[in-house]
Amino acid sequence: MKVIECKSWREVEHLNSIASDLGFLYCAVMTETLPHVNPHSEDFYQNPFPAYAMLRADAPVYEIPDQPGLFFVTTWALVREALMDPVRFSNILPPARRTDPPAEVVEEIEAIRAQGFPYTPALGTNDPPQHTRYRKMVNRAFTVRALGWMEPLVDEVADQLAAALPDNEVVDGMEQITIPLPVWAIMRILGIDDRYRADLRRWSDSSNASMGGKLTAERWLEVERDILEFQQVICEILDERRANPQDDLLSTLVKTEEGEIPLTNQELVWLIRELIVAGNETTIRSLADILLYIDDRRVEEPDVWDRLRDDEVFRRGVVEEGIRLASPVMGLFRVTTCDAELGGTVIPKGSTIFLAYSSANRDDATFENPDAFDPLRENVKEHLAFGHGIHVCVGSGLARIESASALRALANNVTALEVVDRDALTYGPSYALRGLTGLPIRVHRRAANG
Repeated sequence: MKVIECKSWREVEHLNSIASDLGFLYCAVMTETLPHVNPHSEDFYQNPFPAYAMLRADAPVYEIPDQPGLFFVTTWALVREALMDPVRFSNILPPARRTDPPAEVVEEIEAIRAQGFPYTPALGTNDPPQHTRYRKMVNRAFTVRALGWMEPLVDEVADQLAAALPDNEVVDGMEQITIPLPVWAIMRILGIDDRYRADLRRWSDSSNASMGGKLTAERWLEVERDILEFQQVICEILDERRANPQDDLLSTLVKTEEGEIPLTNQELVWLIRELIVAGNETTIRSLADILLYIDDRRVEEPDVWDRLRDDEVFRRGVVEEGIRLASPVMGLFRVTTCDAELGGTVIPKGSTIFLAYSSANRDDATFENPDAFDPLRENVKEHLAFGHGIHVCVGSGLARIESASALRALANNVTALEVVDRDALTYGPSYALRGLTGLPIRVHRRAANG
């Protein structure tokens, strides 16, 4: 058999496919060693996209050298293929999904956890039939009709925040806009009292802290205490809702229909934690990046905020394209239930795969000029920022409403949000959840007559 040397995995796959189809007796192999990719490096945290472009071209299924058994999947086609196959690629607690605490605090962490409920897989870490049970109950709260009553709540919050922005002053756009909007909105939707506003954001941060990131021993203890506090508060509210139902999402979750088994508090605290995270993390992170993209666009379109105010189609396109490019949930994890072939690579049973949505959403095989911000891109909704298949994000509709509402309210109040000291902007230390740590902006308010 003749061996043909290649310089990329795409070339290997193409030639071997031709050989198989036509019965040729040759084998294509790689001749160059791939560069080392460390997803925990500071360079990767700040800008993973060059590394992802290299992996898409040369190793679309790539085992992380320093973490044997962890494979990154980076092309749109392969990510979508895995998402559509929950039998081979299970959602049940992938081993490398979260980092482990340092040995010196393990006993103290176990003592904190013993005071609350043990981890119970909910939507994000489950497969049918249990996933189907949870999804059915949650779907009742996110129908088109349900989103209809949520939208005015979101609009009210967005209008309050936009109206309060000071003119010609520098503020942190995250603290003033992108954080409070989804946090306040999800609190009203769930029915959690406003006194927990600051706590909710802290609980959400702690819920995600060990996902794709490494924590200090001190931070680990903070995280566990926050999660315990969250459980205790939510259990009190759930018990109260069972006794006195309200017109809110928590009341919907404790209510059961004929033939359904009620969800226990142990199940609900973990399910609600996922809803809170999904209800604010995506918007917080993607909306901050969207404000960056809009400020970039001002160079070629100085009146872009007027267009955002007056053109709803353009505004919704900005939201969708911004979510594609930002992909704040950079990817999610699956575990292989068997030796599974994906893109010509056999992934051993029990391995963890990271489905890199942020890479798939910049795949030039699917999106023309994929790194460009194009709000009128024809196939923008083909992005995978919310996943795909049975595990597609249940809150995707709410996330879109929140971002569109924010842009509408802002456009009614400002002529520009000018990003200050762009070179100093930094992203947090995680390869799974990407978001700015702050966003200084100078506010240019509209004149009273608009």
